[in-house]
Amino acid sequence: MNLALTTIPLETLPRVTVVVSFRERWRLTLAVLEAIVQHTPKPYRLWVLDCGMPADLRAALNQRCDNWGLVLVSLEPGLWPNQARARIAPQLVTPYTVFIDNDVIVQPGWLQALLACAEETGAGIVGPLYLWGADVRSDLIHMAGGELTTSTENNGLIMAERHRHINAKLGDVAASLRREPCGFAEFHCLLMRREVVQNPDTFDHGIVCVHEHIHASLVANQLGYATWMEPAARVFYLAMAPWHLGELPNLRRRWAGPAAERSLRRFAARWNVIDDARSFGGVRGFIRNHIETKDPLRAALQHPSRSEAPMACTELAQTPAALVTQAARRGYLRQDLKAIASACQIALRLSDGGYRPCGRPFINHLIGTASVMVHYGFGLRLVLTALLHAAYSHGQPSDPAQPAEPSALALQTAAALGGVGSALERGVRAYTLRQQRFHALRSASTKVAAMHMDDIELLLLETANDIDMHLSLEVAVTGRTDLPEPHLLDLMASTCQAVGVPGMGQTLRDVRQTESLGLRLNFHPAPGSFRLQAQGTVAMAHAVKLPDAS
Repeated sequence: MNLALTTIPLETLPRVTVVVSFRERWRLTLAVLEAIVQHTPKPYRLWVLDCGMPADLRAALNQRCDNWGLVLVSLEPGLWPNQARARIAPQLVTPYTVFIDNDVIVQPGWLQALLACAEETGAGIVGPLYLWGADVRSDLIHMAGGELTTSTENNGLIMAERHRHINAKLGDVAASLRREPCGFAEFHCLLMRREVVQNPDTFDHGIVCVHEHIHASLVANQLGYATWMEPAARVFYLAMAPWHLGELPNLRRRWAGPAAERSLRRFAARWNVIDDARSFGGVRGFIRNHIETKDPLRAALQHPSRSEAPMACTELAQTPAALVTQAARRGYLRQDLKAIASACQIALRLSDGGYRPCGRPFINHLIGTASVMVHYGFGLRLVLTALLHAAYSHGQPSDPAQPAEPSALALQTAAALGGVGSALERGVRAYTLRQQRFHALRSASTKVAAMHMDDIELLLLETANDIDMHLSLEVAVTGRTDLPEPHLLDLMASTCQAVGVPGMGQTLRDVRQTESLGLRLNFHPAPGSFRLQAQGTVAMAHAVKLPDAS
């Protein structure tokens, strides 16, 4: 593309340039552009910033350039979004520019409403009403204008930010929404006046990962331009759309902890903000939560010496004290240790009186499965899911003397997991039903990189479950045959490799070579876990009755 647009007479240009930039994954880009073309009357300029998009996406967009009036702007691969905006800002000479992320779907009338607000109020920046969810059917508000408050202390400012009406249902607050000034908009989608776009301070090269949107509004305010929210303009941020395994590398780089910390230090220095939890606790929490809900691994715990090495049987924890100690030595945070200890108590209660076929207490297996996840530095959510993965299939009523009905038992179990629909309950539920997904995966030809993260997590949990049964010698002394077949085994090992813990996949392959001890220790007539009762042993597993998740 030729960026020498300043030679074109300004009066011949459209009023607005729409610039689509990468946020954290590329897969939704085509749908984003289709919505812009469908819902935006011409004339306008449409640019897409190519800072490393996949070749197949680039080819698909090149085929549509003429029909859509689309310009692909080639930039260096790996630029952060704000760096890419800074690179092209001098060439954005239309009166207004809309910056929109490549995971945001616009609605009819969106651009006309943003332009009308800017022209009628003199705003320097205008943000729409941001909705969010998995698709455009969501009615949850992400933000109806950002609220920024400051207070002064001797050595600087305390700056607090808030998303107005976050997670409120649109129908509940729609009548109260109106066009009004606000503290900031977000680069999910915002319209910016040319005078703000071309100010050299607007896109600070040092603020690349977080708070670049707040910085832009503060700069606009210094230039004499306010930021406004226009509820008549509505867009959908597809934050909850399913993730694929192949999208993790970009996610990890986009929200890398060191880059976020450098950005916050630069922001704090630029605006004399005191760098503590009062100002930045929320954004630091966002980064942790945003990553951990999508990435199964915790980046701070990764090192090749651990991730690439097989796990030894001596490294497998089998008691609550050993698991918590292992997690502490591994580097998990104090609040993580408390959560693990609490989950151990739940697991003890649900598995009380249960034994594995080899005779070890059932709780040992649960802790062993979690221990594999801790050893390889997985996020807390997956550690807890591993620890409670058998809650539905091998749990029991709180009062064994008065067994509950299956439906009541299911609700008791769900409550112990945090309630129906909680993150932990959803993970345990999915693992309980995993064979349905594994059956679909056996017949699918989908590459590992294109698999949904929900399936990836099931495969990782199954891998940890299998490793525990081998490292604990349960398989060796029972001769269990109900193990993943070769195709699923290969998929599990490939998943470990692709996620970034090849040592876990190698452990899986190594333990499968363990020879039987030639001694059978089966303490229950039928294969599987059991409980001791006065009249003898009884199978621990039961027909699963899951609570309604609707």
